[in-house]
Amino acid sequence: MKIISFLFLLFVSLTLVAQDITGKWYGYPDLKNMRLRLEYQVEKAGDGYQVTLKLPDLSDRIYQANEVVFVDNVLMVNIADAQTCSTLRPQADGSLKGTFLWEGYDFELVLTRTPVVFKRPQTPKEPFPYRSEEVTFQNADDGITLAGTLTLPAGDAKCKAVVLVSGSGGQDRDNTFSEHKTFLVLADYLTRHGIAVLRVDDRGVGKSGGNLKESGLPDADADAVAAVNFLKQRPEINADSIGVIGHSEGAFVAFSMAGRKEVPFIITLAGGGVSGSELLLMQRAALLRASGAKEDFIEKYNNYMRQAQDVVLQSGDAVTCERKLTELFNGTPLAGQAAATTQQLYNVAKIELLKYNPEWDFPEITCPVLALNGDKDCQVPVENLEFIKKGITENGNTQVKTVVFPGLNHMFQTAITGAPVEYSDIEETIAPAVLEEIVNWLKQLK
Repeated sequence: MKIISFLFLLFVSLTLVAQDITGKWYGYPDLKNMRLRLEYQVEKAGDGYQVTLKLPDLSDRIYQANEVVFVDNVLMVNIADAQTCSTLRPQADGSLKGTFLWEGYDFELVLTRTPVVFKRPQTPKEPFPYRSEEVTFQNADDGITLAGTLTLPAGDAKCKAVVLVSGSGGQDRDNTFSEHKTFLVLADYLTRHGIAVLRVDDRGVGKSGGNLKESGLPDADADAVAAVNFLKQRPEINADSIGVIGHSEGAFVAFSMAGRKEVPFIITLAGGGVSGSELLLMQRAALLRASGAKEDFIEKYNNYMRQAQDVVLQSGDAVTCERKLTELFNGTPLAGQAAATTQQLYNVAKIELLKYNPEWDFPEITCPVLALNGDKDCQVPVENLEFIKKGITENGNTQVKTVVFPGLNHMFQTAITGAPVEYSDIEETIAPAVLEEIVNWLKQLK
């Protein structure tokens, strides 16, 4: 019996050593609160290997590994530009299994030869019953060329129009995630119902110029203003009927523009009604609840994170920030997370978000407002609708409508828990009821 076991183990060992690791490998790991597809390409390079990585759910960029080691049947791949490191071992079933370092955390990773394919039934397919035009325009103040797609309803009459403003992170014009093209689906539906739509690649994304890493809320605001001004020059569009639809952090842009009287109406999709700093705390609490955390833990965790956010705002550089967070987290459940927290929070986008408070703009908003939220949203909890309505109506604005959609998540998909980890696995891109609500509300505007 011992001889048989030894021979079996020897056979498995030889099989693993003999496995060819070159070619394409695919993974779909659970990364804390989200899932992302990973696509590795492994090729021989002299006596060693070279590896590239794609994250197709985030961008088309191809990352080149700066360090590849395959020793003792263990493959280690370090990709500094993507801030990832993988340690993988070939398995008898032909897969590669190990760990994947992402944003300072280690996750289990399994790679196979089989690509991950999604079904997205709502994605529009040509031919379209409207005009679709590739456009570019200038943010003259910042010297940046922005690129996007303008869809125009059929017919000669001047039409109402909207600019779509994305949420946090660098988004392409379609607001693509895991092959969900949320802005494409929204633009298609609106344009089929007589409303022109401009959707734009964020700064430093796609065909738009600028530096994504150096961009924050004020830059998104300036680019949205440039987009509205561009539409005002189009003869097909009623220059007095150009509004903004802002998703998530994009709602802050909508509030700011409405407060300055830049637009005659706004629509917010999962927009925050509190300061950016408070919104991040609400978000963490909701995500922790969705994962089953107890309330006492959530309270303690957010107490530390509130202090951490203050440290971020008070630090003059990343090194100082990490040092102060190390001191703050010492002896707490967050010990050892100073570097990851610094990476997540100490950047232009997060700092500008932490600074912003929509209550500054609410008293100045006099135009019609439609604010929508799903009641399973774990990123912008539904109670934000109450804060939005209260903040804007207190100045006498009676043209504020809020709608809660039961069972929908942050992306307005029909969800089970609402946690971001579900987004990729849901086939629906946007619940039809949301699309109908937006169109009906826009049509009743004068």
